[in-house]
Amino acid sequence: MSAIGKNVDPLARLLAPVVRQMLIAEVERLAAAIPVAKPKATSASKADDDIMEACRQVANAADALAQARFGVGEIAARKSLERAATFLGRAMRKHGRMP
Repeated sequence: MSAIGKNVDPLARLLAPVVRQMLIAEVERLAAAIPVAKPKATSASKADDDIMEACRQVANAADALAQARFGVGEIAARKSLERAATFLGRAMRKHGRMP
């Protein structure tokens, strides 16, 4: 057994406060680097949220159609895209973004 093996407890007691301070400093540095989410405004963002959700549905349907092109699920993908586009148009008209 080495000389360090016999004196582990006193050595650990001496190093614990130093390691603790270093650990706390590192955690504070990392916590400061994490961006804080900004609160959303509720009045205008409700319309934007509805429209963006409809846009995401259209994009997903367009992706599905592109993957099913000339295949078995092409007809269902086309109908899904048409429904999503109709929903987007309805959402935009509802919030006054489309005539």
